Amino acid sequence: HFTGHVVSGEGPGRIIQIESHHELQGFHCLAARPETGEIYEQVGFEWHDEYGELHTHYFDFVVVQTDGAIIAYSVRPSYGVSDAFFEEMCRISDQARKAGFVADVRLLTEEDLDPIELFNAELLHSVRDEDPEADEAARKAVRDMQGIETLEALRDRAGCGAMGFRALIRLIRSRHLQLVSHERISPKSQVFKREQV
Repeated sequence: HFTGHVVSGEGPGRIIQIESHHELQGFHCLAARPETGEIYEQVGFEWHDEYGELHTHYFDFVVVQTDGAIIAYSVRPSYGVSDAFFEEMCRISDQARKAGFVADVRLLTEEDLDPIELFNAELLHSVRDEDPEADEAARKAVRDMQGIETLEALRDRAGCGAMGFRALIRLIRSRHLQLVSHERISPKSQVFKREQV
């Protein structure tokens, strides 16, 4: 059985408990999405079955989006999604939405994870620690950019080698830079300035 934790957010962040590798992958993808504001794990919701008996379902993640919508996620391997489980989740989802607990409930399996999104999300998380010198050099390179440029060209302009490349990825993470295409982040990736740095 896999258990662990991951640090969420900027700076010292907040520790999120994880109970499977698939949950970790789901967390990375959810955390990297621009609509995600906050993520909470193992949030309980009381629901009743067809006989009126009360149960508590723990959503693996509850995401408060930047627009204020609250979305609950249950993370399961696809082989664990039986007809009985799906029927139970439909009942829980219906009750959670009607109670105003969440706006929506979503089931997340490994089949729902885009490999490109997952690669980029894990990369964005891996560079979360600041490097003041490289970060300032990357910000200067981005301030001076015009139109679309490759990360490689910006890295060379920043002059910090691999540290500069990681600093540029942090600018993608902070949404100051945006990829032109849906692709795995690499030195050849083209980006444009989304916000001033």
